[in-house]
Amino acid sequence: MASSQCALQGVIALYSDLAQNPDKDFGWDKGLKNARNHGYKEEWIKKLPSAMWDYCAAVGNPFELGEFPKGSTVLDLGCGAGVDLCVAALLVGESGKAIGVDITPLMVETARRHAKEAGLSNVEVLEGNLEHLPVENESVDIVISNGAINLASSKPKVFEEIFRVLKPQGKLYFADMIDISEGGCATSCCAQSVSEGDWANCVEGTLKKEALTLMMSEAGFVNIECTGTNHYTTAPTTAGATFRSTKGDGNVKQRHWENVYTTKDMSKVGWYQKEPSISLALLQKIGSTPKDAIIDVGCGVSTLSDRLIDLGYRDISLLDISSSALEIVKKRLGASADIPVYHVGDVCTFASDKQFDVWHDRAVFHFLQKEEEQHAYMDTLYRSLSPDGHAIIGTFAVDGPDSCSALPVRQYNKERMENCIQGRFELIDLIDETHITPGGSEQKYCFFILKSVKD
Repeated sequence: MASSQCALQGVIALYSDLAQNPDKDFGWDKGLKNARNHGYKEEWIKKLPSAMWDYCAAVGNPFELGEFPKGSTVLDLGCGAGVDLCVAALLVGESGKAIGVDITPLMVETARRHAKEAGLSNVEVLEGNLEHLPVENESVDIVISNGAINLASSKPKVFEEIFRVLKPQGKLYFADMIDISEGGCATSCCAQSVSEGDWANCVEGTLKKEALTLMMSEAGFVNIECTGTNHYTTAPTTAGATFRSTKGDGNVKQRHWENVYTTKDMSKVGWYQKEPSISLALLQKIGSTPKDAIIDVGCGVSTLSDRLIDLGYRDISLLDISSSALEIVKKRLGASADIPVYHVGDVCTFASDKQFDVWHDRAVFHFLQKEEEQHAYMDTLYRSLSPDGHAIIGTFAVDGPDSCSALPVRQYNKERMENCIQGRFELIDLIDETHITPGGSEQKYCFFILKSVKD
């Protein structure tokens, strides 16, 4: 069984035990005293069933992190027995809604029972995995969690899911365990010999606050803040901490590349080419002529458009996520700036009524880390390429760099590319290329030539 699956089964087993034995000592604080130590208000304690508080294993207090307006929809991730879920339901009132998600069936049953005993009609409890939330897109105002994100095998996926379900400008308030050691995880809790109590400590490794905030940023959150640590601990190397953030506009990639093209000397970046020699050679190899409609995807400030114009091409489209990059190209082209058609946007969501004879991408595809992004790219390519069209796609090779411009990349070879094209394109050639950076170092590239396979 894979380690992540082992972790999942361990979490379910541990919290099933807690659901059935709230008085058992699991090695970490819980109960009413724990709630009061975290500042849970007496008015909440009085309004909710006393037996519910026996289950309170809160590692912090997410309700201190922001407002919970009446009428809001709150989603509690890893709601457990429903303590925070029911508090949220009280705060948002009958006009609002509190939704709980938990992976442990016995905890789901317990939370439903507690909500019913509390007389709360605005509570819904769902069984589900935090990495695949059973919640609609942009349907939630506030997401809370208390000691649950740490238990997920893929924390970045959890933050992506939170981003997905939150409404624009929605809030994330959560408490969780963090690693406060000077090094990495100092215990053996990530090994197969993990004891039952250690599952709540670091199933896949408790992370430092910097790692968690970076994950949130990469998922698209802004105004990220670790508001502090508290007394709660599960091991000498862990502490409870609280975090808050806001759903951003989703343009994380765009902001990154705008910063690159407005702050860096383009003649010194690693991917700089004075002349697009390999691209021109591959265009000749596929028999491209100036009559072709060509799109340069992720063109940046490449001089390929200049050389195409020199060769007589007039049906040129340029696509880049950075408007600043395209403005640099326009300025450089001068009197010829009106020849290309400029598109600002993400290749994964690019749409055009026009079909292209040549799709050129020197270095965008390898930045797509997620499988769904790779599929979206290939969908866009399939729609955009003419029946007899060719695609030229450049990526880092398997022995090439694993990052570029401070971003991770996926390296490719023939097998990996064939897995991505899934029979919709014919891989007609693969060319190895060594790029020499302005600093004199070598970067190994693969250039793939694809041809449409259409009925």
